[in-house]
Amino acid sequence: MSKRHLFALACLVAAIGGASAAEMGGYPSNAASFPSPSAAGDFAGLYAGADVGAALGSSGSVNTSGYVGGAHAGYNFQAGRIVGGAEVDTFTTSLSSGKLNSSEFEQKFLSSMRVRAGYVFADLLLYGTFGYSYSTAAWRDVSGVDRATMKGHVFGLGAEWSPVRKLGVRIEALRYDFGSREYSTPLASTKLTTQTNLLRAGVHYRF
Repeated sequence: MSKRHLFALACLVAAIGGASAAEMGGYPSNAASFPSPSAAGDFAGLYAGADVGAALGSSGSVNTSGYVGGAHAGYNFQAGRIVGGAEVDTFTTSLSSGKLNSSEFEQKFLSSMRVRAGYVFADLLLYGTFGYSYSTAAWRDVSGVDRATMKGHVFGLGAEWSPVRKLGVRIEALRYDFGSREYSTPLASTKLTTQTNLLRAGVHYRF
């Protein structure tokens, strides 16, 4: 028998021996050598909770700042690692420009209705959000005050951590655009374009 035939026979024996050892548990299978990815966290269902945060914005040529506190509620659908849903929130705020040249702009109420969509990494949900926004505002000077209801849109990004099935802890950055509106008092009138940037943290219970 030639060396070439002996080499081929040795390869065949080695292959048969390896296959037999794998069947008997002598060698780990390929499936066992690669750990499966961790399961996606469960973010589906109805939830409600509270938020606190800080806001910076502008109205016309003046800057506004203040704090917010309020509540939110929503519902998520989940398919594998993809999450979608809708949420409503409402806040009281202390947003104000402070007094500038005997005039002042302030926002006392902030609310939104938004859709959310994101992706789950283990117990962490990263998402984007977009929707309709609503706020009450007032511009005042020494002669009086003009109050307004502002409507616009809001968009932003967020991250939610779910350490246990029923609990969600999150942080969000949101941008509110309310467009322009004219305010008038007995002494003056002005047209203001209002934008608000909000950073907030919250916690909610999932039912």
